[in-house]
Amino acid sequence: MKTIIKNDKIIVFLNGQFIQTDNLDKYFRKLLLSLNKKYEIPLKGYYNINVYEDKNYGMVLELIYEDMEYYNYFDQIDLNINIMADNEFLYKIKYEFLDNITNNGIVCYKYNNELYLQLKNQKNLFHILEFIEVVYDKTSEIKKYGEKVIV
Repeated sequence: MKTIIKNDKIIVFLNGQFIQTDNLDKYFRKLLLSLNKKYEIPLKGYYNINVYEDKNYGMVLELIYEDMEYYNYFDQIDLNINIMADNEFLYKIKYEFLDNITNNGIVCYKYNNELYLQLKNQKNLFHILEFIEVVYDKTSEIKKYGEKVIV
């Protein structure tokens, strides 16, 4: 589990992990307590949680804090969980690392002078994990407006 904390947003990368949708509420409460212990973040208030899932990677959780005085005043936590359906992750890679990948089951897109890979199966992911950045939130835009390139 990799965690990135930016301002009022916490991004949790769950590589190879999936959550059962019938236990989401319990899972997120446990996750918030875990983040509180590990990073000493005072977790209270209202959170929008966006759940992105990809069959090759796993899940990415985006926790966005909404500043509402009511929840802060009573030290409560409330969660709004949004499951983002039909999402396929792309993987941003720098041009100098292209030699480290094989073209077996990989589609490439060039968008805004960046290169993004679309993987067809999970085994390709583990060979390039150290060279890539996971892109989970703007993939449809990249696929729609990006130019397919041959690597």
